[in-house]
Amino acid sequence: MRPVVLHTERFVLSVPTRADARAVFAACQDAELQRYTTVPVPYSVDDAASFVGEFVPQAWRNGTEYVFGIRPDLDAPLMGVVSWQRARRAVGYWLGAEHRGHGVMTEAVRGLIDWIFTHDDFDVLHWEAYAGNVGSAIVAQRAGFRWSGEGLCSVVGRDGTHPWGWLGELHRRDLGTVQPREEWPVLA
Repeated sequence: MRPVVLHTERFVLSVPTRADARAVFAACQDAELQRYTTVPVPYSVDDAASFVGEFVPQAWRNGTEYVFGIRPDLDAPLMGVVSWQRARRAVGYWLGAEHRGHGVMTEAVRGLIDWIFTHDDFDVLHWEAYAGNVGSAIVAQRAGFRWSGEGLCSVVGRDGTHPWGWLGELHRRDLGTVQPREEWPVLA
């Protein structure tokens, strides 16, 4: 698929490019991001360059994952990344530490979900996070995902195992609704 640009009320979601490598590198130095994602540790400038220069364009060409950078406008620095991992039917995301707590990711995930449900005919999307990633759970809950329990994540961790995680689903019929926070035991 050819990359597309999505717009939310405050942000532009566009394909990360080689020019974003420094911002990706800087964000991936954050200990919390490293703790709850599969990024290599230590994370190098070469890792960032490979992500934006090789992985992202190849994933778009293959249709396996549609990766979007989040920015206030097309010329602004990258704040984070949100993606539609088609094979897993899952959304994934990370945000630079300085941008957390301002509703950035919730808005970006909602924009991505709207695009997915108009672009693909899937009836359900999945969310998973390493157990303990409360920030990711808050975003998923606010974006409309329903809590579906705990179990092994489908993603493989740096150690080659499937980490224990928190799981959620969003059905097309529930688009635009938000499950009450108290129905998420990890947020109650």
